[in-house]
Amino acid sequence: MVVLPSFWSMAQLHTWWNPPLDAIVFAVMLGVALPRGLARVTWRQVPIAIVAYLLGAAAAVGASMWLANNDYWRIAGAVAFAVGVATTVALRRLGPLGQAAGTLAALGFIAVLVHPLPVEATVAFLGWMLIAACVAAVWAMAARAIAMSGPSSPVSPPKSRPKAPGSSGWSAWLRSLAPSTRMSIQLGVAVAAAFAAAELLDPSHLVWTVLTVLIVHSGNRGRGDVVWKGAQRAVGALAGTAVATLLAGLFSTGDNRALVVIFAILILVSAVRDFGYVYWAAGITAALAFMYGYFGEAGSGLLLHRLLGVAVGTVIGVASSWFILPVKTTDVVKVRVATLLAAAGDLTTAIARGKPDPDAAQRLVTADHELAFFDSTTAVARRLGVGRARCLGDAVDHSHALARGLANTTDDVLSQTEYAELARQIGAARRSLSSGEPVAALSELPLATDVQAITTALAGRC
Repeated sequence: MVVLPSFWSMAQLHTWWNPPLDAIVFAVMLGVALPRGLARVTWRQVPIAIVAYLLGAAAAVGASMWLANNDYWRIAGAVAFAVGVATTVALRRLGPLGQAAGTLAALGFIAVLVHPLPVEATVAFLGWMLIAACVAAVWAMAARAIAMSGPSSPVSPPKSRPKAPGSSGWSAWLRSLAPSTRMSIQLGVAVAAAFAAAELLDPSHLVWTVLTVLIVHSGNRGRGDVVWKGAQRAVGALAGTAVATLLAGLFSTGDNRALVVIFAILILVSAVRDFGYVYWAAGITAALAFMYGYFGEAGSGLLLHRLLGVAVGTVIGVASSWFILPVKTTDVVKVRVATLLAAAGDLTTAIARGKPDPDAAQRLVTADHELAFFDSTTAVARRLGVGRARCLGDAVDHSHALARGLANTTDDVLSQTEYAELARQIGAARRSLSSGEPVAALSELPLATDVQAITTALAGRC
């Protein structure tokens, strides 16, 4: 709903004022990503988020203009690009508003990597790229207004994080860093390494290695999450790149049928993205390969370079999340479960007192939604993980069961006394998360056994 209108608008401007072709591609790429980015931004956050989006686009284009040089400005561009994308992640620490701003500011850095023609280091080029960003934003906001898809309240990860075990010195300082800070450092280092690797592999096509790193780190929620989703995205990217590179040779340079294929792929990607990361990565890289084929870069000879770039980018992205200030998935899941238990405890306590709390019920729904992001990762950890990681799936499953049970339970099913017992059980479970020891069920209520199972799983006993 946004891709085609953005392309049409820029095409109309092209007939009147002849903007750079890269600006048209920039608007299309932003049109792919903006609707999803705006979906988690509340109306109150929109003004700041849009300002951050435009600033991010300007910074990304500026860095790409430096990268277009062959002297020390190219190194400065790579550093500026790495710092820019790292900053968008660091903004998460500022809460829901910072997360919204960071999410939209990051879009320009991904979109600017896709440029079929050499970047022009001119003020006019920068101006047209910002116009393209505005065009995509206008259509994305129009689509949002029609769909009314934005949440009424911020939906963000919990601000709290697990306490580190007692230690001192350098190790204690590292562990005290907020997850968003650690993830921003991971991404910055990975992007810088990707630029260096791309310079050695194929200096004229930085996009494959750097874009793969950004795709692998997208939505980073811990190192286990990056490994699993990164593997899916790598498989999709490799498959999409291989198939599209070979098929792009069927079209001659400038063949308009290739454009039809590109837009068909982008529309399909937007529709199937929620079904799996494999499809999204495959679609984006396939569209990219067809686009370069449209401009004359096609043939099986390019396949090895592109596949190597994707593979190297995947290794760099996964390695940075695993070894550089790692954010353990076990710790992140523990925080999400603790947040869910806190909301469940507030809700059951309120019902036990005869005063239902709608706010606590909404917080429970939000916490359950945030925990659901780890469903696939913990399912894999159950089969392949070691230690406590293999028990995360049980903790997540029983947490969902508790949330569903409280959402479906009414005063006619449980008495206020039973709700009070359940609230005590939840309180004991929250206290046990610090000690790491499971708690015994205080009653035979099904929801109480779920609470007991959560603490057992998080203690590594499954």
